[in-house]
Amino acid sequence: MVALLLLFLLASVQASPRSAPPRDPTYLTILGQPEEFAKEFPAAPPASGRQIGFGIVLYTLNTPIAELRRQTEQALDKAEQTGYPVLIHMDDWNYPSPSHDSSTAEWSAFPQPGEKRGPVVRRRWINWGSWIVAGAPPNTESPAFRADMRLRVRSVADPVAGRLKRWRAEGRAYLLAGLVVGWESGYYTMDDFRPGERPRAGAEVLGDDEIVRAGYAALTARRQSAATVRKLAARTGRPEPEVIHDLMVGVVHDYTAFLCGVCRTAGVPRERIYTHYTGLGALAPESVPGPLRADGRNMPLRAAVNGSSRPGITATLPWTDVPRAAAAFRTERRREWGAVEIEFTDVTRGEEPALKFLESLSGSGARVMCVYGWWEAPEHTFGVRGSGAVPAMKRWLDGG
Repeated sequence: MVALLLLFLLASVQASPRSAPPRDPTYLTILGQPEEFAKEFPAAPPASGRQIGFGIVLYTLNTPIAELRRQTEQALDKAEQTGYPVLIHMDDWNYPSPSHDSSTAEWSAFPQPGEKRGPVVRRRWINWGSWIVAGAPPNTESPAFRADMRLRVRSVADPVAGRLKRWRAEGRAYLLAGLVVGWESGYYTMDDFRPGERPRAGAEVLGDDEIVRAGYAALTARRQSAATVRKLAARTGRPEPEVIHDLMVGVVHDYTAFLCGVCRTAGVPRERIYTHYTGLGALAPESVPGPLRADGRNMPLRAAVNGSSRPGITATLPWTDVPRAAAAFRTERRREWGAVEIEFTDVTRGEEPALKFLESLSGSGARVMCVYGWWEAPEHTFGVRGSGAVPAMKRWLDGG
């Protein structure tokens, strides 16, 4: 009788379906340190399906390699000590160090006949709420630049991979929300401005010689030239600027794929790596604001997709369309993606609109969301504190 009972129990165990591996949580992170928002958002229990975490930005191009590793390990330590998962963002092109090697900088035109190099772009102007002047935009096809970036990315990816391996063994893998490779990836373009409206940064004013479109160094490295672009434009019946932009989509995609591949080689799993493009590509063409249509960051969403990561975008309304973005990623066989930068704006700052916004993101496949603007004053365009977004975030977290 006992033997029959044992056989019955054994058969029952063998016949039962294999339990599915636990699904990773969905993350709502805030760019900043946990102590800045801990009073509003206590750390969630480890088993929660919706986690609140923190995010940091690493200035990958201009920070010494040893310091990049130190900042990475410091963020991982803080996640371990506080119980808040961490999302680590790596800049891929915005803030390069000044370089005396013209081969690593971008050009504003193809070389003239008999010349080996085009005119070097001496610096980049960036408008993120106010104007900032940075170093020359990098030539991402330069072997010297890529070799340097490989070392810089490995200084981040190596400690991340090592810590995640230990956390998995300890049942704490949830502490890594992800590694974001890029910061609105693109190529540099600076359009003209009406007199009296030239960008200013302190005492600096945009010069006539700085109204440029870059990318020509990378295209030259890919064996393109003014002549090949003319032929391609004539063959396809398209304007040359459109042809150049399409070629640059391939350049930018391949560069971010290279960086993500470095992270994979270090041992970071694909589902923890995200790209970061703008969400403009999810808008209908006629809905893209005029000044941004020819911007070098206005990329089709397919550019955000590669074999080493999940795609990620800035998913701020009204500058993207969440259902269209999710549909575009599904077309690329990517049902899970990242809203790796979101801001609460006038259309999403009220409690109910904010909750609807967050639910639309997570319900459309966004596995990580990162809120920018917590540090801003409440009256700021992207201010979060004191707005309806805060109770909405709490309600979203309680829904897990």
